[in-house]
Amino acid sequence: MNKTKTLSGFSKIRRLTAVLQKCNGKAQIGGKDALISGKAIKVLITVGLVLLAGVLFTLFYMIEPMVAPLIPLRSITLAIMLIMLLMSFILSVKNIVTVLYTADDLSVLLPMPLSAGQIVAAKLAVASRFTMGLSVLLINTICLGFGIRAGAGASYIIGALLSSVLIPVAGIAIATLIVVIVFRVFGFIRNRDITMVLSGIFTLAIIIAYVFISNRFNSENSSEAVLTVFNTIASISAGFPNISFMADFMLDGSFLGLLVSVGAVAVTAALAAFAVKLFYFSTALDMQTTGSTNKAISKSDLEGKKKSSVLKALTGYESKSSRRNPSYLIYGFAMSFVWPLIIGLPMFFSSKSILETVVFPLDMRMAAVCAVFLGVTASCMSCGFNLLAATAFSREGKTFSALCALPIDFREYYKSKRNFAMLICSLGSVGYVIIIGIVCLITGVISVASSWVILCSAAVSFLLNTVLVNWMLVHNSKKPYFNWDSETEISRKLCWINVVSIIIGMAAFIAFMIAFAFSSPDRIADIPGFSDILTTISVITVTAVMLISVILAFAVNSFSVKRGAKNLAKLI
Repeated sequence: MNKTKTLSGFSKIRRLTAVLQKCNGKAQIGGKDALISGKAIKVLITVGLVLLAGVLFTLFYMIEPMVAPLIPLRSITLAIMLIMLLMSFILSVKNIVTVLYTADDLSVLLPMPLSAGQIVAAKLAVASRFTMGLSVLLINTICLGFGIRAGAGASYIIGALLSSVLIPVAGIAIATLIVVIVFRVFGFIRNRDITMVLSGIFTLAIIIAYVFISNRFNSENSSEAVLTVFNTIASISAGFPNISFMADFMLDGSFLGLLVSVGAVAVTAALAAFAVKLFYFSTALDMQTTGSTNKAISKSDLEGKKKSSVLKALTGYESKSSRRNPSYLIYGFAMSFVWPLIIGLPMFFSSKSILETVVFPLDMRMAAVCAVFLGVTASCMSCGFNLLAATAFSREGKTFSALCALPIDFREYYKSKRNFAMLICSLGSVGYVIIIGIVCLITGVISVASSWVILCSAAVSFLLNTVLVNWMLVHNSKKPYFNWDSETEISRKLCWINVVSIIIGMAAFIAFMIAFAFSSPDRIADIPGFSDILTTISVITVTAVMLISVILAFAVNSFSVKRGAKNLAKLI
């Protein structure tokens, strides 16, 4: 008898979940080359998580007497549960879009002896593992730590244990329901470019919400601010029956509250399941028909117009194949444009904004120093968060052999990858630098006489883009990874150069913040002897960064084209 026929439905879901976890870029621990076995690593991770849970429980158990006079146990419970519900929803949206819609695996899964429900259940299990584990860890440790020390009854402990599972289920169900309906009703969102834009808007909304809350609850009295935050969150939680009624059961012993809370979660999950059954497969299959998975390159794709050069045709092919795939849009295009929101807005627009402590216009010498550090930051962040160069040749997959059969000069092929990656990275770095410079000039942050620093910053950013992009391309050309299962898997295989770039970018951003904080003319005058040596520091810093950037850019660009073409020729 066929072994697959004897497996239960749960066993099929469990095995499919493990396969999808690997195919969606999740590394499996304890591989054949590991120093210890996978089982041993899993035991160590389990022990570590148990110890972490014990430490967190002990911490909240010990601080409860200090918190109790300020914040009631009900407010703490409601706030923690609402925060975890929102976190579950936010974390699940991206994972659900990635696993349900951007993983081009339905054409492989549907012919298998799996029901539609089993396929969707396995996909949602992949998307919810981290969210579920985080909720179980935090809700249990925080609520039980506070509740047991406060003398709460058995209903509180039972409610906390149930909430640690029910709350992430509700968050995942809400996210699934919204994502499935939006992708179905709004047909335009199936377009890859629009999906990228909406992802950026969603990220911006989260950052703005953080900034608003940070400023809204600013207070000179920290205890009053904390109490205001918890009371506000607790009042908002009244709109979520699964939370408010569960709190009634936990604190008042209301059995009706337990039933209503569980029922609300069950209804939400049922609605999500119904929406998936009606809309998911037709929408997902329709989207995947526009993907670029392992499409063979034809000669006509590279010929283009008769007057087009080979380099232009190859660059057009690279642009077309990258834009059509949602995974590349998310991890290639979008991440090059959202990095300022991650590091910039919270620091500049928080309640203690650095802008409030600096007098404008900035001293020209310090403005030049800030400009070069800003250029380095923009370049490193834009390139570091971008996969286009790091996976340039790996993204070809099985089509690389078909490309090698065409009469193409590998130097032109390399340049096409470089040019397209440079375009996207420069839009996310040079473009931002110029925009920021113009805004600073208009608002009086820098004087008209200091406007030349904008071009200086943009030049540094562009030159460093050339260095980083070519470095990543050469690294990928040495040993590209062609044997991948889906674009989602390859899109997460960033190289160590990306990590180095982000680290350098963060260091440059810290240097920029320090220089900016001391850029006011009055502060320069307040530091004895600083004004006398500032000119020397400024000239040396700007000259050194510009000179190093120019030398590296020209040397690396010239060497990389030859080296990259040579590496690619060896793969034939």
